[in-house]
Amino acid sequence: MSHGDPKNPKKNPHPVQRYEVIATADAPGSWDSVKGHISYDVVNPECTPEDKFLGVHALPQDVGHDIEMTRADERTWKGYFYRDFVQDEDYYGLGLCHWDVTQASPVFTSHGSNFVPGSGIENVKPYVEFFKKSDFLNHSLTDVGYGTTPTDPEIALHPSAFFAITVTVKEAMP
Repeated sequence: MSHGDPKNPKKNPHPVQRYEVIATADAPGSWDSVKGHISYDVVNPECTPEDKFLGVHALPQDVGHDIEMTRADERTWKGYFYRDFVQDEDYYGLGLCHWDVTQASPVFTSHGSNFVPGSGIENVKPYVEFFKKSDFLNHSLTDVGYGTTPTDPEIALHPSAFFAITVTVKEAMP
C-alpha cells in the first residue's frame, strides 16, 4: 500500500537544517545569471520495493530544488537551502524513506551556456572545479561547459587556459 507520492514528495513544513552555498568564480568575464540547484535523494533503499529479478531497489528519482544565489562581491555568490526541505515519508509500507541532499551546485550561465561545478553536501573543505576559458568565451556554445578537477594534467600543462569555480557548502545559523 502506497502512502504519498515519491515522485512529488511533500515539503517539510518546519525545516531547521539550514545550509549555505558559497561560490567564487574567476571567470574571464561576467555572468548572465547565477542560481543554485539542490538535489535530494532517498538515502535508505530498504524503504523501497526490491526488484527481485534485478536485485536492486526501485529508488524514487531525485528531487531538484532551485535556490536564489545573491552576489556577495564581484566574484562571489551566496545562497541558502534546508537540508531537511523534503519530508521523510513511508511511500511503500516498508518504513520511512529518508531524503537528504546529495548535490548542492551553483549554476553559472553565460551566453546560454551553463557551468555547473558539483559539490556534495559532505565536503568539509572547498570544492574546486576548473573550466576552459575558451568555453566561456565561445558565444555559440549551447551545451554545458564541463569542468575538471585540479588533478587533471591539462591544468598543470596549460593553467592559463582554465578558470576556477570554488564551492563551499556549510551549515548556517538560522
